[in-house]
Amino acid sequence: MIENQFSEIKLEVEDFLKKFENDENQKIVYKKYFRGIQVLFTPLIHKPKFMFIGINPGAGYFNNDGNQVNYVKRLSPMQKTEYVGQQYRLAKETRKLFELAKIDKIYLQNSVKTNYYFLATKNTSDLAKLLNSLKIYNIEKKSEKWTKRLTEIIEPEFIICEGKSIFEKFTKTKVSENDEVYYVEIGKLKVIGYKRKFSNIVNKEKVAKLLKEKLSEKL
Repeated sequence: MIENQFSEIKLEVEDFLKKFENDENQKIVYKKYFRGIQVLFTPLIHKPKFMFIGINPGAGYFNNDGNQVNYVKRLSPMQKTEYVGQQYRLAKETRKLFELAKIDKIYLQNSVKTNYYFLATKNTSDLAKLLNSLKIYNIEKKSEKWTKRLTEIIEPEFIICEGKSIFEKFTKTKVSENDEVYYVEIGKLKVIGYKRKFSNIVNKEKVAKLLKEKLSEKL
């Protein structure tokens, strides 16, 4: 069952997190760069039409209130899909993308959202510093393995990579700096990526056009 397969990933992530949290050599890095951990931003759905993969969670859930520091530690699936109703920029951009592509809202509601790295940071610069410090944990290979296994158990029709860097990492395909939309097929899986400027999708119309074209091929 998909839940059992997901639980295996969850246990591995829990094991890594426990070691990281208790590593005295990582205390400074933990406090300076780490802002939490989250695996899914949606329910766990088998064979959705769309699965989104971002680079890593932001620090939106992180709260520093005086001496009390609260990190999000969410390893279980969420009850609702974050992209429906949330007002942060990438959620609004994704809803607009689906509107432009004339894709029914139900497909967004029943999508799956994760990130290549489950570790939350304030920005990509902090992520790079955190990942560099965590080389002793082989975090790059762990992240690649977890993401690959997630896609294998979820079995989406389409994967949307939320940014150039994540498209290159996930597909192992180098794309031009001038391109704004990317596409590759991995077996039966269709992978679409787009260029981002912060949380804004560059040339949403072009991305929407590609989405429409590839969806029509599925009919």
